[in-house]
Amino acid sequence: MSFDGACVAVVGAGYTGKRRAHERLTELGARVFILEEPGHWAESLAAEGGVAGWVGTPVTGDPDADARSALAALDEAGLRPDGVLTFWEDAVPTSVRVAAALGLPGNPVEAVDAARSKVRTRETCARLGIPGPRALRVRSLDELYAAAAEIGFPAVVKPEFGASAMGCVKVDRFEDLAGLYTLVRRVVRPEVDGIFRAGSDLLLEEYLDGVEFDVDLVMQDGDSVFSSVSQNWPTNEPSFQETGLHCPPDHGKRVVRRLVDFSVETVRAFGFHTGVLHVEGKATSHGPRVVEVNARLGGTRIDQIVSAVWGVDLIEAQLRSSLGLPQTLKPSRRPRCAVVNALVHAPRSGRLESLPFRDVDPEGELGLELDVDAETGEEVAGPEQVFATVLAELTLSGRDLRRARALAEEVLRDPPVVAPAP
Repeated sequence: MSFDGACVAVVGAGYTGKRRAHERLTELGARVFILEEPGHWAESLAAEGGVAGWVGTPVTGDPDADARSALAALDEAGLRPDGVLTFWEDAVPTSVRVAAALGLPGNPVEAVDAARSKVRTRETCARLGIPGPRALRVRSLDELYAAAAEIGFPAVVKPEFGASAMGCVKVDRFEDLAGLYTLVRRVVRPEVDGIFRAGSDLLLEEYLDGVEFDVDLVMQDGDSVFSSVSQNWPTNEPSFQETGLHCPPDHGKRVVRRLVDFSVETVRAFGFHTGVLHVEGKATSHGPRVVEVNARLGGTRIDQIVSAVWGVDLIEAQLRSSLGLPQTLKPSRRPRCAVVNALVHAPRSGRLESLPFRDVDPEGELGLELDVDAETGEEVAGPEQVFATVLAELTLSGRDLRRARALAEEVLRDPPVVAPAP
């Protein structure tokens, strides 16, 4: 499918793993121009021919200011895009503002802002009558104590803005609040991750029991024209660091269907009507609940997972949405394979001595992808520090879920070797 050289502005390139998405846009026939702050790795993409161009623009974390800068940079470069999109969580509010200012397709700014802020997500759900956990904004330790007195235990401390469960911790009693507050405050800082330039407030919310799922949706004219569900594995509590997932799910079909329907109802109520959305939700003992709504394509290798299992290209779907083109999805009626995604964390704090992986013969549509995030000799944090260092991420497919799990277990049979800190 060619998009006849459509000019597409991508606001925010994200981490290097997003390179695949940008290059896929180019493969589809779009002329891609990435807007990012000077010195970002994405500047090399244009030089290497992976995209048509790179436009430098400052990034402050204030979406209104960043949108004005992006519009000025586009004007200075003489670019009038046919579509605006992003695959990067930090840039979603800026991207939708740029699209709106140019009169291009996109979701309402109000819907994106309500989803981006976890505090506003809870407030919006309460206003719309959507069942969800009670939550309160927290700006100090005193406010955390006050919130805990009202919310009760177990509860979850999390940042208003964030991703990948950074700064998210389960708390079970008053005595732990001060220590956890200090711990989270060390993480929720712009110096640690640029996503916190948007704000560093926290919230305390009720803990949700049950199994968590990722629901990837393609919306067109207010209807869900495609959905894919991945089943998350139990997290490393008290942190909520992910350990892995598999697709398709093997949970009860009726329960999963209820969660998908609830996710669609929620995004519609927020005002979303187009594009690719990534909803995180739980099938709890009280029914389906939405944990968060992400107004963009899911992270890591979600697009590859969905493509392998269902034969659907979510990157093309997002491109079509940004250009106002109808979707032409033809998902497989049955899963074409099963995919397992597993994260490897440091088993203890100390110095990483080795990170062994075994060879296997991959099966299915995806094969085997291994992303190594740590180097031998690096100092790493173990689970006793709550937020353990992610060492690697494994994604592979098998002819069915049982086989995919077995292959993953074989690859990861030998654990990482970490020498204890002196």
